[in-house]
Amino acid sequence: MAEARSAVATPRVQKKDLGTTDSFDDLVKSYRQMIIRNYFRFRNSIRNGVWPTSTNNLGVACGFSLYLLEYEPASAHALTAHLKQAVAALPLPSRTPKWLANLVGSVGLSFVFFVILMKVRQYLLRILLAYRGWMYENVREVSWKNKLWGLTVKFVSGYQPSLYSCQRSLPRMPVPAIDETLSKLLDSLKPLCSEEEFKDYSKQAQDFECSIGPRLQRLLYLKSWWAPNYVSDWWEKYVYLMSRCPLVINSNYYALDHYIWTPTSRQVSRAANVVHSILSIKRQIDREELQPLLLRNTIPICMAQYERLFSTVRVPGEEIDELLHFDSRESRHIVVWRQGLFYQLGIYDDKNQLLSVTVLEKFFQDIIDDANKHKESVSESERSVAALTGLPRTEWARILRENFKSGINKDNMDLINKAVCMVVLCDKVPENLSEKGKMLLHSDRTHIVV
Repeated sequence: MAEARSAVATPRVQKKDLGTTDSFDDLVKSYRQMIIRNYFRFRNSIRNGVWPTSTNNLGVACGFSLYLLEYEPASAHALTAHLKQAVAALPLPSRTPKWLANLVGSVGLSFVFFVILMKVRQYLLRILLAYRGWMYENVREVSWKNKLWGLTVKFVSGYQPSLYSCQRSLPRMPVPAIDETLSKLLDSLKPLCSEEEFKDYSKQAQDFECSIGPRLQRLLYLKSWWAPNYVSDWWEKYVYLMSRCPLVINSNYYALDHYIWTPTSRQVSRAANVVHSILSIKRQIDREELQPLLLRNTIPICMAQYERLFSTVRVPGEEIDELLHFDSRESRHIVVWRQGLFYQLGIYDDKNQLLSVTVLEKFFQDIIDDANKHKESVSESERSVAALTGLPRTEWARILRENFKSGINKDNMDLINKAVCMVVLCDKVPENLSEKGKMLLHSDRTHIVV
């Protein structure tokens, strides 16, 4: 494997050497960053847990109930009387001051009210989102029924949700009836098989429906009660990770940017801007600052996959692959590929800030210069190691076990696996869209990186 090299450019903020008098400051800084990170994670978990309500509702309820108990306005005499009865029922010492009893009572009653309101809104929103009639209507011709439903969803929903706030309120994946499933299966098989084969499949479907089918259907119903999606984990394991086919063509996909118009023709400039945008999105995902996607600006969709959008790798296995995800404490670099050489590039400076576009651009240019300088120092086979990722998964897993489980190869592979993403700086320019699509999807035997 080609030796992983570090970018040779000077970072914006010089890193301090370990063992100097500044090492204690580095330790304090790391602990401070850890405390801040844990605080924001705890805050986000609280916000996501109580959504669509907000902790502000608890404060408002507490202040309002305390106002009623202290000032006893005549306009809310009945409500105040009920609050006083509830406070009097609290097991407080007889010598407790009135103001303290009112404070404790208002906090306790407000908390109970807040929990009830939270659960009611969550379940009500889940019931509303289970409605699917809006899917079958033209966007330009919405019925009054769906308009009223949409307004109700917006009213029940909270404001300013974070990335995963809506997860608790999303409806569970419904289990279709067994006869409906078999009917759709036969409809999909009919164009793909002969008449005799279709008759055989139809008979097998009838036998399945009359024998073990109902029992399996009950098990699916049982799983759907506690799993948000009764099929996603099975699909990921048995269909996705257990597939032994090469990822190229069979699993990979690509996306095109502007082809006719480009802001600049300099590769390093475009790469720096794209990478900086990607890293900014990743930071927003880590902080849960992105808002969930809304269909028709009303219906939230599941955002769980965003967690594994970056810093995630599919490690090949001989029977089943494994998905590994690394958090921001472990994944703090990207890997850059050029001329068959791999480079580790840190994405944060000493102030824990993302590298700017100009610094990234300078790094990329230094990497290109260094790769052009050292490309002849490694053999053609070493520069083509990335093509191994295009092999069938079992074969690639065997090669990985035999050649990448110790020494520098293991260290380099760990760095690649823990990278936020991989940037490929190709030296070939596609002539048309077809060639560009091929290069993005599988490239050639030396450039392929999966």
